[in-house]
Amino acid sequence: MSECERASRKPWALLVFAVVYTAAVLLIDTLASRGVQTPIDWSWFRWGGGSGFDGFKFVAWLVAPFVIVVWRMDWGYFGFRRWKRTDWILLGGLAVVGALAMVVVALSDTLRATYPSMAKAAAADQWRFLTFNLLWLVSWLIGWEFLHRYFLLKPLSVCLPRWGWLIVPLSEGIYHLQKPPLETVGMVAISLVLTYWAMKRRNVVLPFLAHLVIELELLAFVLLV
Repeated sequence: MSECERASRKPWALLVFAVVYTAAVLLIDTLASRGVQTPIDWSWFRWGGGSGFDGFKFVAWLVAPFVIVVWRMDWGYFGFRRWKRTDWILLGGLAVVGALAMVVVALSDTLRATYPSMAKAAAADQWRFLTFNLLWLVSWLIGWEFLHRYFLLKPLSVCLPRWGWLIVPLSEGIYHLQKPPLETVGMVAISLVLTYWAMKRRNVVLPFLAHLVIELELLAFVLLV
């Protein structure tokens, strides 16, 4: 009996559920953020006030998946015991790649329009922008990584150990189609690295830290450049 079969009386049940759930919550979030009103008003799923905290993302991407899998959680995914020394080098390299990506943002008219400069804004406006975006980041980043590189990736790596992990970059790429093409391509490239590492190490800490560093670099870029 395979590990996948031992994990569930119905070997593919958890995998199918994870794929369907992930696709559903990402689709709902996309419809809500784009203001689609057919066949229902999807903006109902925008659970956020003026603070920046996105309640839907927090619940749908983190709280609900966590509750679903906590009874069989592999806690080794959330520490440093499975790291190797070279992984710290990789994390530093990804931080450098993120910084270089800011150069691309500065040179691309499309990306610069998506992330306009706040460098000349009043200090009060910069502070509001910073606090809003930090709260927004807290509300979705942990959930994004948990949803993709644990909740979805773990059953994929068990049931489809050879190529199943590629579904994660595919999911992230499709979601980012609403972004400029350069950003979508960059997201998929980074996702390939982070997802493969997460599968091999059975750990999500490096993907989270790398993603966090890149998001903070982008925030600092908008505020300063």
